[in-house]
Amino acid sequence: MQASPTPKEHPLLRLILTAATLIALVSMVVVLATKGTVNTISFGPDNSGISIEATQLKSVRDIGQWEFLAVSDEELVDSTAGRILGSDKQITRIYYGTLRMGIDMTQLGEDAIRMHEDTLDVKLPPVQLLDKEFIDETRTRSFFEKGSWDNSARKALYEKAKRQMESRCMTEDNLNVAQARAVEEVTRLFESMGYAYVDVHF
Repeated sequence: MQASPTPKEHPLLRLILTAATLIALVSMVVVLATKGTVNTISFGPDNSGISIEATQLKSVRDIGQWEFLAVSDEELVDSTAGRILGSDKQITRIYYGTLRMGIDMTQLGEDAIRMHEDTLDVKLPPVQLLDKEFIDETRTRSFFEKGSWDNSARKALYEKAKRQMESRCMTEDNLNVAQARAVEEVTRLFESMGYAYVDVHF
């Protein structure tokens, strides 16, 4: 009776071992080729950090104007003018307005949001007045008016009221409050997007 070939010499066993070796090699190549590509990232121009995906930056810019503080104000503004004949003209008007302070997220630069090791670094544009036409003219009232006033005189009163409101409301304290709220809200936004460590600054 002819003896069976030893396992070392068995053709089927050699085939199985060869196939297993090839599968293992292919698996290693695939793992090495795909390692670290689960989250797509791109290096910034100076290679000092890593930019988040362009789609994420776009989604943040799409927020547009983000309000963090609104201050309501009313101003009493008057003007007088002398006349050659008769008594002086006088006008006094009350203006109401709401000044909204916040950030225009469309102003974020290309490298405003970057990864540094495990921390997302976010550099925000400055807090600013979001709407320069903040006076509600539908609520403007004439408190006292004597004589005839043309549109240019009323426009001058309107501009004077704007300056007074900006001086009264756009204070350092109010801007600091808006900045603090911006840091808090923007941090919360990126944490909700999955970033564990976020550093927001201006």
